[in-house]
Amino acid sequence: MDKAELLIEAMKLLVQMGLTNPKGGNASIRISENEILITPSGYPKHLLRPEVLVVYNIDTGEYLGTYKPSIEVNAHRLIYLNRRDVKVVIHAHAPLSTALVDAGLDKWWETGTVESNYSLGKVSIASEAPPGSLELAKNVADKARYSKIVIVPRHGVFALGKDVEDALDAIISLEMTAKYFLVKTLITKINCIQKD
Repeated sequence: MDKAELLIEAMKLLVQMGLTNPKGGNASIRISENEILITPSGYPKHLLRPEVLVVYNIDTGEYLGTYKPSIEVNAHRLIYLNRRDVKVVIHAHAPLSTALVDAGLDKWWETGTVESNYSLGKVSIASEAPPGSLELAKNVADKARYSKIVIVPRHGVFALGKDVEDALDAIISLEMTAKYFLVKTLITKINCIQKD
């Protein structure tokens, strides 16, 4: 499977798992030092095909393709410019991970589970800004300088990776950790109520 097909399969899986809506989220993969393949703006992720992906030059901002690049292209661009080690960026609207941040819980991902220890890396929270804005791109890219995962309140999650599997594993592991944290917290409260 080539890079384009791997990226497409990752986005289809995220939609199937309910970690992003069909027209939400986006993903990109570095194909050369200054070019990435990125998902098109507003295109349903479960219908992606290699020919609809957009070739985007991170140095010039020029692109080739039938469609415009994702509205979050600036976030992807700035991440790649700041982090030459990053080969893939995936953005999803993971509901539980985002909700826990929105509820004001900090460092909930530090559970000590296998996923949190081995798949997440450093997790940061970026300041909110309108979707697709340069402000949001700068906020995300700033946190991504030293993080593998960046959560944006009321928006979603950006994961960086050395390949598609790495970034995909980080997003899925974050959401699994969110489920673990939530279930453990609820069970602990139920136990406390039963003991009273």
